[in-house]
Amino acid sequence: MHRSHRRFTRTLTIGTAAAFGLSGLFIAPAAFAAAPDAVAPTSGAEYTAQSKLLLTDDTVQAVGRDANGNVVVVKIAGESSELSAFSDSYSNVVVKEIGGPLESTAATDVVGGAGYFSPTGPTSVASCSVGFSAWSPTGAPAVITAGHCADDGANTETFLSVPALDAAGEGVAPLAPLGDFGFSQYGGPGNSAGAEDATSTDIAVIDVTNANLDLVPAVSPWTDLTDLSTGAIPITSVGKITPGIPVSKSGRTTGFSTSSDIDIVDGLARVGDRIVYGFGVNNLEATFGDSGGAVFQGNTAVGLVSGVSTDTTGPAYMWGTDLQNGLQYTGGYTVALALTAPTLTAPLDGGDVERGTPVNGTGPASSTITITPETGAAWTVPTDANGAFSFIAPNALGEYAFTLSAKKGFDVSPTTSVSVNVVPAPLQAPAITSPEGGSSSTSPVTAIKGTAVPGATVTLTGDVTGTTVANAAGDWSVDADLSYGLDYTVTATQALEGQVSPSATIAFNVVPTAAVITTPADGATFANSEAPTSATGTGITGATITLIQNGGEAKTTTVVDGRWSIALSASQVGGNTLLVTQSIDGIATVTQSGYTLAAPAVAVAPPAPTTPNVEDPRLANTGTDLLPMGGLAAALLLAGAAFLALRKIRIGSVKN
Repeated sequence: MHRSHRRFTRTLTIGTAAAFGLSGLFIAPAAFAAAPDAVAPTSGAEYTAQSKLLLTDDTVQAVGRDANGNVVVVKIAGESSELSAFSDSYSNVVVKEIGGPLESTAATDVVGGAGYFSPTGPTSVASCSVGFSAWSPTGAPAVITAGHCADDGANTETFLSVPALDAAGEGVAPLAPLGDFGFSQYGGPGNSAGAEDATSTDIAVIDVTNANLDLVPAVSPWTDLTDLSTGAIPITSVGKITPGIPVSKSGRTTGFSTSSDIDIVDGLARVGDRIVYGFGVNNLEATFGDSGGAVFQGNTAVGLVSGVSTDTTGPAYMWGTDLQNGLQYTGGYTVALALTAPTLTAPLDGGDVERGTPVNGTGPASSTITITPETGAAWTVPTDANGAFSFIAPNALGEYAFTLSAKKGFDVSPTTSVSVNVVPAPLQAPAITSPEGGSSSTSPVTAIKGTAVPGATVTLTGDVTGTTVANAAGDWSVDADLSYGLDYTVTATQALEGQVSPSATIAFNVVPTAAVITTPADGATFANSEAPTSATGTGITGATITLIQNGGEAKTTTVVDGRWSIALSASQVGGNTLLVTQSIDGIATVTQSGYTLAAPAVAVAPPAPTTPNVEDPRLANTGTDLLPMGGLAAALLLAGAAFLALRKIRIGSVKN
């Protein structure tokens, strides 16, 4: 039975509803007018409080939100005026009715079935289903199942049961020991009744103790009761339930079933006497003994069977534990994933690849690929976020066979055996690295160096001839003896296994170092009376030095004991330039320098005589005339100067 209430009335706030206590739901007084746009919250504190209140109603089994922004309330038969008032108060409330309350699906009696069981007494067992293969935090094998299967820790040992008897409902028979329950949680932390949030879950782990078991990261489709792994569906990831994708379940009692009717994607349910966070699916067949069974979409694990409607006459309804949420409380257990075996992409298996070029492949994203050749040591390379990897083909020609495997966490992929055919790469011209083409070396060239394919024979022609073999790193060198000269050329080719490469040619010069001008110093300034009379410097002994001053006549000399000197012509006032060429065997280099000569000093004219003061005719004449007195003083000064000059001459005569 399926009912939906979508009448529009005035909104009643969470704060008002909370005032009535947890024993009741929203009561919409008749006095409230309709509010057509009122919507119930689907997230946040108000949504949490709203869910908590709804779950206190005995008819309400689950509350959550769907993918369309609706609050979905799953109820059993029975009248609830409070629930009706709530659904009538909001435009986004959908109420669905199921045939009976949600119960945990562990079977405590021998009803026949598959999966595993845990003894609960001398003649009784609790039957459940394995959800997914898993790893402990240290990489030990484990399985994930429902928390209520451990009965709050009362159940310890587990045994695999015979699938044929499980499916026929003829009872439970042990197939093999499985392991012991480790962590388990049914409801809130510590197996409490649970809170109205994601801390309430239904999950347990079984640490596998049977070393003979081979845990496969896949889910059985229940098509072969003699071997449940036949046609098993690999699990490659863990995620959240996604609307629009069919949901499948695999369990010991009802086997494999699928539905596309996802009711709630994120909500809370009362499973038995506990709150469980998860999702609800309509028309997904499950019953007692399917507890802990795998719930998945495609190859993605999304949940565990937690509860089902107990009424078999109405539509099937299953509540699933959110697997991603539940795993975080297990202390580090992870779902075992089926990694895809790595493959080659370029070249394909058996294809040709040139020596020293990349071999490309693909594997699980962000994993580690191990390459193991038929001979030699194995090594690893990473895959990127898209799963791509590569390594360099060897230099040895012919078939190169190796295996590929991927590892991610504790998961290891199947091993792939592949090979490539290594063929010669077209030889390129070798590189000449020293001297550089177009360079002018100031030292004699004693070797020509470069790079080539390791093991190739390099042949030089031109101004340097010879052959050599490139070493394992591809480096080669041929001796040379090139002194000063212009336009030297060297050509190189490489040959390997019958192939000869194109040629590479460089040209270069070997020139003397430039002479050094010591004096006059570059940028110096001289007084006119102290103009430099020569230029001096250093150079190569035996080299010819040529000096041109201010573009004038060239003067030459030879460097003796590393030094040279050339007389300068008269400097010009202002800037002066010196070009000095050092040459050996006609090969020259030029040095330029400059200095400044100051202008000659200009004579300063004596100051003009001053006009004497004229006496005021109105004043009485009381002394001697000033002009004769001034003349007398001047005469005395001249006489003194003459005396001093005469004394200096006489002293000089004595020294002579």
